[in-house]
Amino acid sequence: MTSLKNALEEIVVVEVQEQLKHLNQQAREAINLSEVTAFALNRLPVLYASTSRGWLQQRKRAHNDLKHQIVSTVQHALLGVKRDSLRQVTKIAASKIETPAHVLTKLQRLFSKPSLIWQDVPQAFQETLALVTHTPEYAGLSVNDRRRIHEIKGYLHRKENIHSHADWHTNVELPNPELTSYIISASYFLINVLEDLVKQEIQNQLVHMANMLPRKVGIDDVAAYVLNRLPPMYATTEQGVIWQTQKAKEELSSQIESTVIQSMMTLSKTPRRLADPLPLLKFEEDCEQAMRELRLICQRDDITWRNLASLAEYAIAQERQGMTYWRQQWRMLGQIYSEMYLKPGDAELSLSNSTEGEILIIRTHTKSAFGWLADNPKNLGISTLRLFPAVAAIELYASFLDFTVSYTREEMAADGII
Repeated sequence: MTSLKNALEEIVVVEVQEQLKHLNQQAREAINLSEVTAFALNRLPVLYASTSRGWLQQRKRAHNDLKHQIVSTVQHALLGVKRDSLRQVTKIAASKIETPAHVLTKLQRLFSKPSLIWQDVPQAFQETLALVTHTPEYAGLSVNDRRRIHEIKGYLHRKENIHSHADWHTNVELPNPELTSYIISASYFLINVLEDLVKQEIQNQLVHMANMLPRKVGIDDVAAYVLNRLPPMYATTEQGVIWQTQKAKEELSSQIESTVIQSMMTLSKTPRRLADPLPLLKFEEDCEQAMRELRLICQRDDITWRNLASLAEYAIAQERQGMTYWRQQWRMLGQIYSEMYLKPGDAELSLSNSTEGEILIIRTHTKSAFGWLADNPKNLGISTLRLFPAVAAIELYASFLDFTVSYTREEMAADGII
């Protein structure tokens, strides 16, 4: 959830994009937006906020007090950061940095809807499936072309039935600045390694100081207070994360601990005010509502914003080829998920083909889900075999383990469920 953010990130990205406009195409292609942004952010003050009011204040400060410094720092960043094709780097795992905003931009491209918002995702998904359905009328056409034909037909139909000459574009709303900010946050991939380190220290101190504080404090409020008093340590690669994390532990551990304690004592004595969360948070609430609708539509409770893009790509590809069995398959996977008492976000189910036959793959995201499934293989096997009688095996993965738990057909037979 976007409950804590450095307000300077978006402002720096916009400045980088603005300065890139003045470079030739070859120069632009040699520049990595995320690396330039991280370079600049590591040389600028940090302006974290955890509330709507704080967010607006930090943005105002950035524009009023730091404008020239931001422009100058970005100029130096563009000169100092060059893409090295020979350098071996590993991108930061998507699970660490990908946000719902990143997924929304993927869906905008996938559904050919540049202004798509979360509220419209369920409908856009169904419309796209209808457009790519394998029919002679649309054979050989791209999604964009099919959508244009669909829109033209709709327009002609409206024109026949509506005699008014009013412009049907007049009700188009102006772009939402908060939505623009939300989408901009999906244009880069970076992480301030201190965020996790600070939150870990806050959790540790809460255990020891809970009874000493005059009132409860919010973790995000404390984190914003602390991070604004520490140097930024942004990274864009796994190697950078490791290096920055090690550096932070060696050089800043004592400062992090003392600043966290100071923050907790200070904030616990401050009168509590009702404060709205960050403006960007409402888009993630819209995202969760869209997920609830899609789970009902697809009858799969394992749909989350993290796997939605890949699931949508699969469904569209199947529909385009005229293979509609995926719908029934999804319903059956959803039934297994439900029978195993799994909650949304606990795991993801999929089928994979192997030389032995189909394999049910379950990727769990919580220890409780993994423990329940690992302890009840027979129940899982019974549900699976009833719906997929030819399944060759069930493979259970956990994001926190480096090995797989398998339940083979031979083991199912030994347990007497075949």
